[in-house]
Amino acid sequence: MHSDRSETSPKLAMPDRLHRPEALRALVNAMVVAAGWTPEQARETADHLVLANLSGHDSHGVGMLPLYFQSLADGNLKPGSGPTDRLNAAPFLIVDANVALGQPVARNALERAIPMAKTGGVAILNLLDAHHVGRIGHYAELAAEAGLISLFWVNVAGRPPIVAPHAAREARFGTNPHAIGIPLPGGDPVILDFATSRMAHGKARVAFNRGVPVPEGYIIDSQGRPTTEPRHVFLHGVGADEGLGALLPFGDHKGAGLALIAELLSAGLMGAARIDQKPAKSWIINSLFGVLIDPARLEPDEALRKERIESYLAFVRAAKPQDAASPVLTPGEKERATRLARGRDGIPLDAETWSQIVAAAKRHGVDAESYGKDP
Repeated sequence: MHSDRSETSPKLAMPDRLHRPEALRALVNAMVVAAGWTPEQARETADHLVLANLSGHDSHGVGMLPLYFQSLADGNLKPGSGPTDRLNAAPFLIVDANVALGQPVARNALERAIPMAKTGGVAILNLLDAHHVGRIGHYAELAAEAGLISLFWVNVAGRPPIVAPHAAREARFGTNPHAIGIPLPGGDPVILDFATSRMAHGKARVAFNRGVPVPEGYIIDSQGRPTTEPRHVFLHGVGADEGLGALLPFGDHKGAGLALIAELLSAGLMGAARIDQKPAKSWIINSLFGVLIDPARLEPDEALRKERIESYLAFVRAAKPQDAASPVLTPGEKERATRLARGRDGIPLDAETWSQIVAAAKRHGVDAESYGKDP
């Protein structure tokens, strides 16, 4: 095992500080408005990012803000950018986002596709070249709230490849997430949301900022050697003589194959930005391909749908756990439990991530430290 822990961390790991969810929402709102976006766009961005933290997905939470603001400073992300339709003819909605702020433009596109699916039974959504759209499971949850089954594939462009194909020693993919949502009438939906890499790049960022290693088998260095050091997948973490390493795909050829499919479906077929097309400056571009399905077309009897889903979920949860302290969960349950805990106890942010947020806010005249932290 190749290990170089002494060089990994920007600083020694320090205890996380707890932040009230409402304080973080207010801070993100203030930062996004100060940078030039509308209050509505700021509210959607804040709600999305903080909900990601509440759900335990810190990789897609408020720690992304400094990267957004760097894209803004580089001139790649512009408050005035807005979407245009390429095709609006049910069941197809194809939207060119023109690198607009991702969370608001993605939600708007989804909200326009939902009525198509309810009217015609299905909708095909392709959102092209948005800035980072955030946690993909968020959109599966929104579709489920509208009573729709959803399937999403997303690519990551505008940055160097960071995930290696199976059996390769260098990267060719983004983390290219998938999400699937199945609504449960009168209950919580099934939400499956995962990156096609063994860990999200953002989770490696959180580990790097905290100064902690990642599990074995997740990362290789630029020479293809296994490492537990997250610095190897960040340009600012590797030395000039090293080069970037790579995240490994989950499930070997299975995750790698899904990553390739996500690239082609979301961006490749429509000519949107791909991972192999490098920008002049680093940014994060997502294209999203989604399918929305009205489950009433599959089984009109809502009570039957509910019974069939609940009975199978109960069967799965009843499996004997390997560890009695860790019961078997179905997709989406862990996030809902984490939301309750963090809503009560606060959202943990490591010192490095908080310092980056403070610096980004200061550049736009916002005093992040004035927003309450400890619950």
